[in-house]
Amino acid sequence: RWLLSILIGVSLSLILTLQLRTEDVLHSNYRFDPWVAVLESQQHRMLGWKVSYSDDFFQPPDDPRTVEEKVDTTTSLSTVRPIVTSDTGTTTDLSTTRPLIRPMEVCGRRAPMPHHMDVHIKRKYEECPLLEQPPGHTTLLLLEGVETFGRMGNNLIEFLHSLQYAKDHDAVVGIMMGSWPVHLITDMWLAVYDGDIAGWRKFMEQSFCIRTFDNPEETKQYKKVIRMESRDLFMYTQEGPFNQYVQYQGKILRTLFRWYNNGIGLNMRKNPVKDMCSVLKAIFSNERHSAVYSVVHSRSLEGEPGRILLGRIAGKVDCDPVAALDMEPEYVKAILEPLGMLEHPILFITDNQ
Repeated sequence: RWLLSILIGVSLSLILTLQLRTEDVLHSNYRFDPWVAVLESQQHRMLGWKVSYSDDFFQPPDDPRTVEEKVDTTTSLSTVRPIVTSDTGTTTDLSTTRPLIRPMEVCGRRAPMPHHMDVHIKRKYEECPLLEQPPGHTTLLLLEGVETFGRMGNNLIEFLHSLQYAKDHDAVVGIMMGSWPVHLITDMWLAVYDGDIAGWRKFMEQSFCIRTFDNPEETKQYKKVIRMESRDLFMYTQEGPFNQYVQYQGKILRTLFRWYNNGIGLNMRKNPVKDMCSVLKAIFSNERHSAVYSVVHSRSLEGEPGRILLGRIAGKVDCDPVAALDMEPEYVKAILEPLGMLEHPILFITDNQ
């Protein structure tokens, strides 16, 4: 699973070429507490203010934690003291400004996305107006149970599509504690630290504009409760412009991968989580931050069903009906050679399925 996780957040293609060099991306010395941080707002910049932070605002660079709520950011930011200074020398303590968005980084590798764009998109979707409505005026899309269509890759798509469906139909996604989305998410991202389930739930609800429930009785107060099979969620097609769909789904993925599991904390089954970066650490060690490599994910797609599926796709786009399943060396080299990637390591992964 920790191998597959490297692929899920980057591409759904069979061959994933990763060529991120530190000199090609944004640099920043920011290191932030996952729960407590501050961001200079557009208004501050317009006023010509400069922002500085006290020493206790930044976390040590080797802090291994994923999710921990140290301070309730809605009521107090006692450990954070952001100071803005105007051109006239006036200083102001901004202890209630918006949460800081750190530059996107996975396993120490900066994502090649302009940080200002990341900030803009996050702000665009960070408000949750439907959560402010009375339940009696709100439609709920409820995710419950543990039966799903497919395994982890499908489940991630189903979760993403549930949020998209809710956005398209003015609904709120509700997740029953102990159901498949909870296990999916905590196995890969957002581990629970120090047993703080309440903090985890609050962070989930604020980050994805959802509600979490302990039992079905809590959902009866909503105007309407929609239940969809996970297969229907998997097959759901967005309404509205495709570019907006990509933008919104990308924001969700980046939110997950900001808090990927690194071996610290527990999942919802109370089992220790794995380190999603363990393979990079084992293979590239100290060079993992700048290593250039390719990943080949070999899948048979369950044998004959996979050949039928790929054959159907091949008929539409005029591609080879079996090459992507067989993964012959010449096929792989034909893709990587024009990209100049044959001179770099190739990581081969498979689950034999």
